[in-house]
Amino acid sequence: MNLSLKQLRVFVAVSQQQSITHAAKSLFLTKAAVSMALSELENQLGQRLFDRTNNRLHLNPHGQRLLPIADELLHRAASIDTLFQQSGQLIGELAIGASETIGNQLCPWLLAQFRQQTAHTQQTLHISNSANIAEMILHYQLDIGIIEGDVNHNDIETIPWIKDEMCIIVAADHPLLESTGLTLADLADTAWVLRESGSGSRAFFKSHVAPSISQWQIAYELNSIEAQLNFVAAGLGIACVSKFSAIHALDNGRVRILPLKHKLERQYKIIMHKQKYKSELISAFIDFSQQWDSSTLSTH
Repeated sequence: MNLSLKQLRVFVAVSQQQSITHAAKSLFLTKAAVSMALSELENQLGQRLFDRTNNRLHLNPHGQRLLPIADELLHRAASIDTLFQQSGQLIGELAIGASETIGNQLCPWLLAQFRQQTAHTQQTLHISNSANIAEMILHYQLDIGIIEGDVNHNDIETIPWIKDEMCIIVAADHPLLESTGLTLADLADTAWVLRESGSGSRAFFKSHVAPSISQWQIAYELNSIEAQLNFVAAGLGIACVSKFSAIHALDNGRVRILPLKHKLERQYKIIMHKQKYKSELISAFIDFSQQWDSSTLSTH
Protein backbone atom coordinates (compact mmCIF):
# COMPACT_ATOMS: atom_id res chain seq x y z
CA MET A 1 0.00 0.00 0.00
CA ASN A 2 1.36 3.41 -0.97
CA LEU A 3 -0.86 6.14 0.45
CA SER A 4 0.07 9.74 -0.28
CA LEU A 5 -0.34 12.90 1.78
CA LYS A 6 -2.33 14.37 -1.11
CA GLN A 7 -4.84 11.53 -0.87
CA LEU A 8 -5.17 12.02 2.87
CA ARG A 9 -5.48 15.79 2.47
CA VAL A 10 -8.27 15.30 -0.07
CA PHE A 11 -10.01 12.77 2.19
CA VAL A 12 -9.96 15.16 5.17
CA ALA A 13 -11.16 18.09 3.04
CA VAL A 14 -14.07 16.07 1.62
CA SER A 15 -15.04 14.88 5.11
CA GLN A 16 -15.07 18.50 6.33
CA GLN A 17 -16.85 20.00 3.32
CA GLN A 18 -19.11 17.00 2.60
CA SER A 19 -18.78 17.90 -1.07
CA ILE A 20 -16.27 17.22 -3.86
CA THR A 21 -16.88 20.71 -5.29
CA HIS A 22 -16.31 22.54 -1.99
CA ALA A 23 -13.32 20.39 -1.11
CA ALA A 24 -11.75 21.18 -4.49
CA LYS A 25 -12.18 24.90 -3.87
CA SER A 26 -10.65 24.70 -0.41
CA LEU A 27 -7.63 22.80 -1.78
CA PHE A 28 -7.30 24.90 -4.96
CA LEU A 29 -7.65 21.73 -7.04
CA THR A 30 -10.01 20.71 -9.82
CA LYS A 31 -13.02 18.52 -9.05
CA ALA A 32 -11.49 15.85 -11.28
CA ALA A 33 -8.24 15.86 -9.29
CA VAL A 34 -10.11 15.55 -5.99
CA SER A 35 -12.34 12.75 -7.30
CA MET A 36 -9.32 10.87 -8.64
CA ALA A 37 -7.33 11.18 -5.40
CA LEU A 38 -10.31 10.00 -3.36
CA SER A 39 -10.96 7.07 -5.69
CA GLU A 40 -7.28 6.04 -5.58
CA LEU A 41 -7.36 6.13 -1.78
CA GLU A 42 -10.53 4.04 -1.58
CA ASN A 43 -9.13 1.54 -4.12
CA GLN A 44 -5.91 1.13 -2.16
CA LEU A 45 -7.83 0.62 1.08
CA GLY A 46 -10.37 -1.64 -0.56
CA GLN A 47 -13.17 0.22 1.20
CA ARG A 48 -15.63 3.00 0.48
CA LEU A 49 -15.15 5.88 2.93
CA PHE A 50 -18.30 7.93 2.25
CA ASP A 51 -22.03 7.44 1.82
CA ARG A 52 -23.88 9.82 -0.49
CA THR A 53 -27.14 11.37 0.77
CA ASN A 54 -28.95 14.19 -1.03
CA ASN A 55 -25.82 15.10 -3.02
CA ARG A 56 -23.77 15.29 0.20
CA LEU A 57 -20.93 12.94 1.14
CA HIS A 58 -21.07 11.63 4.71
CA LEU A 59 -18.36 9.56 6.38
CA ASN A 60 -19.31 5.93 6.79
CA PRO A 61 -17.85 3.81 9.64
CA HIS A 62 -14.67 3.11 7.62
CA GLY A 63 -14.17 6.84 6.99
CA GLN A 64 -14.80 7.63 10.65
CA ARG A 65 -12.02 5.21 11.64
CA LEU A 66 -9.59 6.76 9.18
CA LEU A 67 -10.29 10.44 9.90
CA PRO A 68 -8.41 10.87 13.24
CA ILE A 69 -5.39 8.98 11.85
CA ALA A 70 -5.34 11.03 8.64
CA ASP A 71 -5.69 14.25 10.65
CA GLU A 72 -2.74 13.28 12.86
CA LEU A 73 -0.54 12.30 9.91
CA LEU A 74 -1.21 15.60 8.13
CA HIS A 75 -0.39 17.60 11.26
CA ARG A 76 2.80 15.62 11.81
CA ALA A 77 3.77 16.10 8.16
CA ALA A 78 3.23 19.85 8.49
CA SER A 79 5.51 19.84 11.54
CA ILE A 80 8.25 18.06 9.59
CA ASP A 81 7.84 20.45 6.67
CA THR A 82 8.65 23.49 8.83
CA LEU A 83 10.81 21.83 11.49
CA PHE A 84 14.10 23.37 10.39
CA GLN A 85 12.65 26.65 9.17
CA GLN A 86 11.27 27.73 12.54
CA SER A 87 13.39 25.82 15.03
CA GLY A 88 12.31 26.45 18.61
CA GLN A 89 9.01 28.12 17.64
CA LEU A 90 5.45 26.86 17.59
CA ILE A 91 4.56 25.84 14.04
CA GLY A 92 1.46 25.08 12.01
CA GLU A 93 -2.01 26.56 11.75
CA LEU A 94 -4.49 26.60 14.62
CA ALA A 95 -8.22 26.62 13.81
CA ILE A 96 -10.19 27.92 16.79
CA GLY A 97 -13.94 28.09 17.21
CA ALA A 98 -15.66 30.24 19.81
CA SER A 99 -19.21 30.96 20.85
CA GLU A 100 -20.29 34.55 20.35
CA THR A 101 -19.57 36.14 23.74
CA ILE A 102 -16.17 34.47 23.96
CA GLY A 103 -15.30 35.12 20.33
CA ASN A 104 -16.25 38.79 20.40
CA GLN A 105 -15.30 39.82 23.92
CA LEU A 106 -12.46 37.53 25.06
CA CYS A 107 -10.68 36.02 22.06
CA PRO A 108 -9.25 39.29 20.67
CA TRP A 109 -7.29 39.83 23.88
CA LEU A 110 -6.54 36.13 24.43
CA LEU A 111 -5.10 35.77 20.93
CA ALA A 112 -3.22 39.07 21.08
CA GLN A 113 -1.42 37.98 24.24
CA PHE A 114 -0.83 34.46 22.89
CA ARG A 115 0.80 35.94 19.81
CA GLN A 116 2.88 38.31 21.90
CA GLN A 117 4.15 35.52 24.15
CA THR A 118 4.74 32.83 21.52
CA ALA A 119 5.28 34.78 18.26
CA HIS A 120 2.85 32.32 16.63
CA THR A 121 0.56 34.15 14.19
CA GLN A 122 -1.19 31.43 12.18
CA GLN A 123 -4.56 31.26 13.92
CA THR A 124 -8.06 31.43 12.50
CA LEU A 125 -11.20 32.12 14.52
CA HIS A 126 -14.71 30.98 13.65
CA ILE A 127 -17.53 32.49 15.74
CA SER A 128 -20.88 30.73 16.06
CA ASN A 129 -23.14 29.36 18.80
CA SER A 130 -21.99 26.57 21.12
CA ALA A 131 -23.91 23.81 19.32
CA ASN A 132 -22.40 24.71 15.93
CA ILE A 133 -18.87 24.87 17.35
CA ALA A 134 -19.30 21.42 18.92
CA GLU A 135 -20.55 20.05 15.58
CA MET A 136 -17.50 21.46 13.78
CA ILE A 137 -15.22 19.87 16.38
CA LEU A 138 -16.86 16.50 15.72
CA HIS A 139 -16.17 16.87 11.98
CA TYR A 140 -12.52 17.91 12.52
CA GLN A 141 -13.26 21.32 11.00
CA LEU A 142 -11.74 22.99 14.06
CA ASP A 143 -8.80 22.10 16.29
CA ILE A 144 -10.17 23.67 19.47
CA GLY A 145 -13.47 25.15 20.59
CA ILE A 146 -14.11 27.60 23.44
CA ILE A 147 -17.77 27.64 24.33
CA GLU A 148 -20.38 28.78 26.84
CA GLY A 149 -22.91 25.96 26.55
CA ASP A 150 -22.83 22.36 27.75
CA VAL A 151 -21.78 19.56 25.41
CA ASN A 152 -22.72 15.96 26.05
CA HIS A 153 -21.02 13.82 23.44
CA ASN A 154 -18.82 10.78 23.94
CA ASP A 155 -16.29 11.97 21.33
CA ILE A 156 -15.73 15.44 22.82
CA GLU A 157 -13.23 16.20 25.58
CA THR A 158 -14.19 19.09 27.86
CA ILE A 159 -11.70 21.15 29.86
CA PRO A 160 -13.06 23.74 32.35
CA TRP A 161 -11.91 27.28 31.54
CA ILE A 162 -12.82 30.56 33.25
CA LYS A 163 -16.08 31.42 34.98
CA ASP A 164 -18.46 34.06 33.66
CA GLU A 165 -20.88 36.20 35.64
CA MET A 166 -24.37 36.25 34.14
CA CYS A 167 -26.76 39.13 34.78
CA ILE A 168 -30.33 40.22 34.06
CA ILE A 169 -30.31 43.43 32.06
CA VAL A 170 -33.15 45.90 31.52
CA ALA A 171 -33.68 49.26 29.84
CA ALA A 172 -32.17 52.19 31.70
CA ASP A 173 -35.62 53.43 32.83
CA HIS A 174 -37.16 50.04 33.69
CA PRO A 175 -39.47 50.18 36.77
CA LEU A 176 -37.91 47.04 38.32
CA LEU A 177 -34.73 49.07 38.95
CA GLU A 178 -36.57 50.80 41.80
CA SER A 179 -37.00 47.47 43.64
CA THR A 180 -34.53 46.06 46.15
CA GLY A 181 -33.80 42.48 47.17
CA LEU A 182 -35.08 41.04 43.91
CA THR A 183 -35.15 37.30 43.26
CA LEU A 184 -35.78 35.48 40.00
CA ALA A 185 -39.31 34.71 41.20
CA ASP A 186 -40.02 38.45 41.17
CA LEU A 187 -39.57 38.45 37.38
CA ALA A 188 -42.87 36.66 36.76
CA ASP A 189 -45.01 37.88 33.84
CA THR A 190 -42.02 39.43 32.11
CA ALA A 191 -41.18 39.43 28.40
CA TRP A 192 -37.71 38.20 27.45
CA VAL A 193 -35.34 38.90 24.59
CA LEU A 194 -33.47 35.61 24.12
CA ARG A 195 -30.72 34.22 21.93
CA GLU A 196 -31.45 31.40 19.49
CA SER A 197 -31.62 27.74 20.49
CA GLY A 198 -28.11 26.27 20.50
CA SER A 199 -26.53 29.33 22.13
CA GLY A 200 -24.93 29.08 25.56
CA SER A 201 -26.92 31.96 27.05
CA ARG A 202 -30.22 30.42 25.87
CA ALA A 203 -29.27 27.12 27.49
CA PHE A 204 -28.30 28.92 30.72
CA PHE A 205 -31.62 30.78 30.77
CA LYS A 206 -33.58 27.54 30.33
CA SER A 207 -31.68 25.66 33.05
CA HIS A 208 -30.90 28.36 35.66
CA VAL A 209 -33.43 31.18 35.23
CA ALA A 210 -36.69 29.99 33.69
CA PRO A 211 -37.40 27.27 36.30
CA SER A 212 -37.59 29.97 39.02
CA ILE A 213 -40.12 32.13 37.14
CA SER A 214 -43.78 31.09 37.22
CA GLN A 215 -44.86 32.88 34.03
CA TRP A 216 -42.70 34.34 31.27
CA GLN A 217 -42.84 34.81 27.52
CA ILE A 218 -40.47 35.30 24.62
CA ALA A 219 -40.76 38.77 23.14
CA TYR A 220 -37.97 38.26 20.56
CA GLU A 221 -35.51 35.52 19.64
CA LEU A 222 -32.29 36.87 18.12
CA ASN A 223 -29.01 35.40 16.87
CA SER A 224 -26.85 38.41 17.78
CA ILE A 225 -25.72 39.71 21.15
CA GLU A 226 -25.56 43.30 19.92
CA ALA A 227 -29.15 43.09 18.66
CA GLN A 228 -30.19 41.58 21.99
CA LEU A 229 -28.63 44.50 23.88
CA ASN A 230 -30.29 47.07 21.62
CA PHE A 231 -33.71 45.42 21.90
CA VAL A 232 -33.43 45.53 25.70
CA ALA A 233 -32.27 49.17 25.59
CA ALA A 234 -35.34 49.99 23.49
CA GLY A 235 -37.62 48.55 26.18
CA LEU A 236 -38.73 45.52 24.16
CA GLY A 237 -37.99 43.02 26.93
CA ILE A 238 -35.37 41.97 29.46
CA ALA A 239 -32.49 39.53 28.94
CA CYS A 240 -30.09 37.20 30.69
CA VAL A 241 -26.62 37.83 29.28
CA SER A 242 -22.96 37.54 30.08
CA LYS A 243 -21.56 40.54 31.89
CA PHE A 244 -18.61 40.34 29.48
CA SER A 245 -20.95 40.83 26.51
CA ALA A 246 -22.84 43.72 28.11
CA ILE A 247 -19.85 45.68 29.40
CA HIS A 248 -19.93 48.43 26.75
CA ALA A 249 -23.72 48.80 26.85
CA LEU A 250 -23.48 49.09 30.64
CA ASP A 251 -20.66 51.64 30.46
CA ASN A 252 -22.59 53.94 28.11
CA GLY A 253 -25.85 53.57 30.05
CA ARG A 254 -27.89 51.84 27.34
CA VAL A 255 -28.87 49.05 29.75
CA ARG A 256 -28.61 48.40 33.47
CA ILE A 257 -28.26 45.29 35.63
CA LEU A 258 -31.09 44.27 37.92
CA PRO A 259 -29.74 43.89 41.47
CA LEU A 260 -30.53 40.26 42.33
CA LYS A 261 -29.99 38.63 45.71
CA HIS A 262 -28.12 35.69 44.24
CA LYS A 263 -25.16 35.68 41.87
CA LEU A 264 -25.52 33.89 38.53
CA GLU A 265 -22.41 32.18 37.11
CA ARG A 266 -21.55 29.76 34.35
CA GLN A 267 -18.43 27.82 33.38
CA TYR A 268 -16.73 28.39 30.05
CA LYS A 269 -15.15 25.31 28.48
CA ILE A 270 -12.37 24.39 26.08
CA ILE A 271 -13.41 21.46 23.89
CA MET A 272 -11.69 19.23 21.35
CA HIS A 273 -12.27 15.86 19.73
CA LYS A 274 -11.04 13.03 21.97
CA GLN A 275 -9.23 11.43 19.03
CA LYS A 276 -7.74 14.70 17.79
CA TYR A 277 -3.94 14.67 17.61
CA LYS A 278 -2.81 17.06 20.31
CA SER A 279 0.12 18.77 18.65
CA GLU A 280 2.65 20.91 20.47
CA LEU A 281 0.79 23.97 19.18
CA ILE A 282 -2.59 22.79 20.48
CA SER A 283 -1.10 21.85 23.86
CA ALA A 284 0.64 25.23 24.13
CA PHE A 285 -2.57 27.11 23.36
CA ILE A 286 -4.56 25.13 25.92
CA ASP A 287 -1.88 25.68 28.58
CA PHE A 288 -1.73 29.40 27.80
CA SER A 289 -5.52 29.73 27.90
CA GLN A 290 -5.76 28.01 31.29
CA GLN A 291 -3.17 30.40 32.76
CA TRP A 292 -4.63 33.49 31.08
CA ASP A 293 -5.96 36.17 33.41
CA SER A 294 -9.29 37.48 32.10
CA SER A 295 -9.16 40.34 34.61
CA THR A 296 -6.85 42.11 32.13
CA LEU A 297 -10.01 42.90 30.17
CA SER A 298 -10.90 45.55 32.71
CA THR A 299 -8.13 47.71 31.27
CA HIS A 300 -9.64 47.67 27.75
